[in-house]
Amino acid sequence: MIVTVGSLKGSPGATTLALALADRWPAGGEPLVVEADPAGGDLGARFGLSPQRGLVTLAAAGRRGGGGQPRPLAEHVHRLPGGLEVLTAPAGAEQARQALGELGGGGWSLLWAAARQGGRPVLVDCGRLDPASPAAPALRAADVLLLVVRARDDELAHLATRMRVIQGWRLPAWYLVVAGQPGRDDRYRMRDLAGVLGARVLGPIPHDPAAAAVLAGQRRARGGISRSRLGRAAAELAGYLTGHLDVPDQTTPDQHVPVRPGRDEPAALPAVSTGWVPADTVYAPREKEAR
Repeated sequence: MIVTVGSLKGSPGATTLALALADRWPAGGEPLVVEADPAGGDLGARFGLSPQRGLVTLAAAGRRGGGGQPRPLAEHVHRLPGGLEVLTAPAGAEQARQALGELGGGGWSLLWAAARQGGRPVLVDCGRLDPASPAAPALRAADVLLLVVRARDDELAHLATRMRVIQGWRLPAWYLVVAGQPGRDDRYRMRDLAGVLGARVLGPIPHDPAAAAVLAGQRRARGGISRSRLGRAAAELAGYLTGHLDVPDQTTPDQHVPVRPGRDEPAALPAVSTGWVPADTVYAPREKEAR
């Protein structure tokens, strides 16, 4: 499964959500988080990672293409202290945009092929979404887009003006994930959103600075984020996605299978303590052992 995560405005926590989903993904292939934000990556600086591997080396391998056997994907990724595997982008915006643009020489194809053949989920943090972005190939290849938004008037107004554009992307599946805000109960705003977008509205993902700090390498926790509010919500969301999307094991990125149920039909969403909508659906959460 290829999952793109991004926003339309501001910084509502797309990177944190991508990392949390990867950390709490159900059993199966090893998740890979890809930094594809044209504004630049953060993970290299946060964790002191070597710039000798990442998007830059993947782009170079893609350019070599037919000139021999490409290096395994593992030679381009980093393993974070908590066990997550990440493909990092350069910190500078100019360098990040250049690396993303050069992936069109074959790097994207190498990434998707490795994901499909290895049966591993790939979570791509695209930053601010724009069809003209050098990260647009990830958007076109995605099985599902998670559009992260805070329930604030300015962000929702921006979402309303871009709705036709989003629908024009003709994605196999996309969801609006509402990021929680400190000291606010956004569930009533979510009900308003669900009245318009129905089952596409998921969340809220709780505002949990302590768990976010663990994912950012700023603090340690014996159980990781497994028992945190963010961890529980990410596990529910990952379980929901894997349970409602059919993704073939061996396909090219253009061969999509639509979300189940049909695109215009309402889906049953999990009801958990963090306030998923609607609240009348019975759902049994599944626990996952901490890494």
